[in-house]
Amino acid sequence: GKPMWGTWWVWDARLTSELVLLFLYAGVIALWHAFDDRKMAGRAAGILVLVGVVNLPVIHYSVEWWNTLHQGSTRMQQSIDPAMRSPLRWAIAGF
Repeated sequence: GKPMWGTWWVWDARLTSELVLLFLYAGVIALWHAFDDRKMAGRAAGILVLVGVVNLPVIHYSVEWWNTLHQGSTRMQQSIDPAMRSPLRWAIAGF
């Protein structure tokens, strides 16, 4: 971010919501390793995962809600050249 924004971090709503998701992910891993009893660890981590699910729609719709540093969502129909469509489908099927 430094070359584009002039600073290493910008408190942009989209970036901050992703940072919250990263902290929640690290918290789930930490909770999983904090308990010796795996059943209790799974229950505690599961509760934190349910709390973190609330952040997913915020991240998804942040493109439409906040138009700050990054471009907005692109709504136009995207097309692929027919010469590339078949190889792409075969590659997806093979994967």
